[in-house]
Amino acid sequence: MEALRDAIRGHRSLLEDGKILHRDVSENNIIIIELLAEGAPKGRLIDLDLAKELDSMPSGARHQTGIMQFMAIEVLEGKGHTYRHDLESFFYVFIWMCIRHGYEGMGRQKVNKVMRSKTNILRGWYTGTYTEIANIKQGHVVKNRFENFIAKFSPKLENLKPLARELRSALFSIRDGDIFTGTFHDNDIMYDGMIDAFSRAIDRLKREE
Repeated sequence: MEALRDAIRGHRSLLEDGKILHRDVSENNIIIIELLAEGAPKGRLIDLDLAKELDSMPSGARHQTGIMQFMAIEVLEGKGHTYRHDLESFFYVFIWMCIRHGYEGMGRQKVNKVMRSKTNILRGWYTGTYTEIANIKQGHVVKNRFENFIAKFSPKLENLKPLARELRSALFSIRDGDIFTGTFHDNDIMYDGMIDAFSRAIDRLKREE
């Protein structure tokens, strides 16, 4: 959780201080690092191959940049890539990990059986056309269906469901009865919402230890 939170902080610095948008947030591009000094970040965002300077000319690349299962809904729909879409990718990485990891201690046969039943729900994130995947993801983040979705969290990570709900609320507000998947002009709204949600969850987990 600390690594994910610190990677989001790094993304914010890259955007605000470096004027660079990453555009390829995935589980393989977030690394856990050893603490080099007190207060040093525990997670970093790597791989700037698809990154773009905010004041540069269009690269000519397709709008759909990134790994399919972690792409934001609007990116899948072919809309311009913004900081919001990278934050949405962080959200999908978190959900992906909570469903696919945390089965240690079970027998191999049981792990395989449980994982198959739980991870089948993720197939829709990387199978089909861009439009089909966008529609599936949008269906998953609707409040009532989201509860069914996070019910698939692994046994050891079930205590992260409250964090999942907070992250969903920070990203997907309701406008005119529909899920809002657009970008706020004030980027503090979503950055603060996600970073604060992670920090509260981390503090809670530490108190429970």
